[in-house]
Amino acid sequence: MTPPKRTAAGRMAAASGVAVVLAYLAGTALSGQLSPLARRPLLDGLAPPPPYHWVKPPPELSSGNRPAAGADGVVPLGPSGTQVTAISTGDGQANLLLDANAIAPATGQRSVAIAIQPVDPAKLAGAPPGLVLAGNAYRIQFSYQPSGRPVTALAGKATISLIFPLLPIPVTSPFDHTVLSSADGRAWTKQSSTATPGSHQVASALPALGYVIAAVPPAPAEAAAPNRTPLYAGLAAAAVLVAVAAIVLARRLRAAPEGYDDDDEDYEDEDDEPEDSGPGTEEHR
Repeated sequence: MTPPKRTAAGRMAAASGVAVVLAYLAGTALSGQLSPLARRPLLDGLAPPPPYHWVKPPPELSSGNRPAAGADGVVPLGPSGTQVTAISTGDGQANLLLDANAIAPATGQRSVAIAIQPVDPAKLAGAPPGLVLAGNAYRIQFSYQPSGRPVTALAGKATISLIFPLLPIPVTSPFDHTVLSSADGRAWTKQSSTATPGSHQVASALPALGYVIAAVPPAPAEAAAPNRTPLYAGLAAAAVLVAVAAIVLARRLRAAPEGYDDDDEDYEDEDDEPEDSGPGTEEHR
């Protein structure tokens, strides 16, 4: 027995499959020619942060901005210094952790007052080369109580963590955020930092009292786009050829005789021997 004839519907399905494959390959060729800088990788697990509270927001965010919050606290002062303490601003955008004895004791002083105040970075030094400032600056001050005398140096470890906003410009990577510090706000020093993009936070040791701010390298400018006119012309020609081939194939399918009905599993094979019709056949003569 010979295999069943292919129906017009089957031929049309095969032609459609070929056309889809050709279109996919053409699209792949086009996307493969694009510059890697034109494609932005998606960072899995990152979520938009809560609205950032700016001291001075960008113009496009001014209508919905809530003022940045500060923090004040008092830490008891023992014979060896201050105890372990954590203090955060009201909006959670700046967080300070003091290890034990981070501030040395002083004669006649019973505690240390801590103040964290948000500052407009435009009033301070500009970003170092290769970095852009991200968010508010914060001024951190300590003073002995009851005298009010300023604490001028840290005796132990203190850690500062800052929430950074999403900037309206592309950056190299959210993992590249760093903490900058300055004793007087006139020049910034980059600190060894740890960024946590999932929570939009960057942290570092606090080297001294004064100002801190987050910063990040901007993405490099995209190179001039190459001339892709020959590529586009080739793809257009390929698309025309695919369309012409599909039209020719469709016309041939319409002109071809229909095969057996798909719903009818029985068909007649041209090579089959005629069935025995009884005594009237030559076999019985």
